[in-house]
Parts: sequence; structure tokens; C-alpha cells
Amino acid sequence: MTQFRKPTGLIGKFLAKGMAWGHRDFYKNTAKMLNLKHDDKYLEIGFGSGLFIKKYASHVSRIAGLDYSEDMVKLASNINKNIVRSGKAEFIHGDISSLPWQNDKFSIVVCIETFFFWSEPLVALKEIYRVLIPGGRLVIEMAYNKDDGLDHTKHIEKMKLNLYSANEMKEILKEAGFKSIVIDYYKGVRIPFKGYVVPRGMVVKATKKTD
Repeated sequence: MTQFRKPTGLIGKFLAKGMAWGHRDFYKNTAKMLNLKHDDKYLEIGFGSGLFIKKYASHVSRIAGLDYSEDMVKLASNINKNIVRSGKAEFIHGDISSLPWQNDKFSIVVCIETFFFWSEPLVALKEIYRVLIPGGRLVIEMAYNKDDGLDHTKHIEKMKLNLYSANEMKEILKEAGFKSIVIDYYKGVRIPFKGYVVPRGMVVKATKKTD
């Protein structure tokens, strides 16, 4: 189960690609919320295989990614090798609690299926807030959440997840400084290769203050 949190080695690479296939509906719903423009400067936290970036974000002006797994950095860099070679994209190994970028750097930060793994979410959100430009957006997607009506006891124990309700997300985002917080839900899906059911996925959007 640690492979879900930090994919490593050959198994981790196969798992990351498999998750990207299994997460394709999550990706579509996140992409709709993002509505990425050509002039966006994009940062993804926990990019895994990097396939979301390849399919939905390769057209933006600047791409950066941070992942907890060094093997995912290599995999994503290879999958997106053309934009990496062009100098438009960089994939870095690191920890969300200390982002290696200057203040006011990105117009959009994205977290897909990673937020519930973070051990210090408030610290991480403050770091994201710091690197966003004023008016910049944060989008967080979570297939599992407290509002979906399922008992996630097994997943919480096995995968060490921290699940959140809409109200809890609003509170922690406000504490980190964000405003204009919008919580949306998407229709559930089934992940065939794991037998998982996602009845009500959550997508959270928040904005950095402009004043």
C-alpha cells in the first residue's frame, strides 16, 4: 500500500501508469474545472506518471511538477520528454511542506488524488498560497471524501488516508489564506482493476487574494 503514496521501482512505474488509466474519469473532471489557458503557469503536486500533464496541460506556457518519488520524476520526465527538452517543463523531487520556487510564481496549482496523503495539509497549503500569483487558482481533486456516503475505514487504515468533508476543506483553505472557495462533485465511477467504487468525487477550487 505504500506504493500508492510513493510509487517506486518497476512495480511503482506499472502502478503509476495503471492508476493514470484508472483515474481517467478523475482527470476529465479536474481538467474541466481547470480550464487551462495558453498563458497559464502550471504546477502539479504529486504528478505521478505525468500523463495528466501530457494530455491536458502541455499547451500552457510553463509547467512544473513536484513529487515525493524520485522514480516518478524520472517517469514523468520521460513521458513528457519533448516539453522537458524544450525547457518549458521541469519535474522535481521534493516535499510539499517546502516548495523550491519563489513567491508569486504560478497561476494555477493542481493536486489530483494526493491531498489525502499529506501529513501537514495546512503547512502545504500555505506553501502553495505563497507560490501562487495574486488571483491564482488552486484545484484539488479527491475521489474519496467524507461526503461520498461510503465507509472508507479499510482504505484509511491500509493507505493511511486523511479524508475531508466540504466544510473541513473550506475551513483549512480559509486558514491558509484562500478565498472564493468552491466545492463541486462529479458522478461516481468504478475502477475495474481494483474493484473500487467512487460514488461522489470531490473537486475543490480556491483563489489567492489579490489585495
